[in-house]
Amino acid sequence: MQPQFTHVCLHVENLEDCVDFYRRYCRMTVIEDRSANGEGSVYLSQAGSVGTLVFQFMSGGRTRSLADTDERHFGFAVESRDKVDEIAAMARQDRILFWEPGEYLKGAYLCGVKDPNGNCIEFGHGHPVPPRPA
Repeated sequence: MQPQFTHVCLHVENLEDCVDFYRRYCRMTVIEDRSANGEGSVYLSQAGSVGTLVFQFMSGGRTRSLADTDERHFGFAVESRDKVDEIAAMARQDRILFWEPGEYLKGAYLCGVKDPNGNCIEFGHGHPVPPRPA
């Protein structure tokens, strides 16, 4: 059998804050909760993505500090440029906007938001991922 992707596990400093962020910004839902009193782990996914996109957040980590030039991120597609602007406005108000909305790739309108553990989350419209062959 070929290996199959099952989930991404991230150790986080504050489990509840991370779960709340991914619920609010990414519209993910808890599919399994193995936590008690802020310790343990929680699995989240999006409707229709269970089994293909699963985040596991596990207590016991430390918050990351990414340099402004560090481009690692998790990417989420949204339905419109207006939705990118809406998310950026919410993140700006929450003081977690990592980079302003813009067309950083031809035809792809993107913004970056930091989650409570310091990871960058990209929200984009028109970003062809996975890239399509020419």
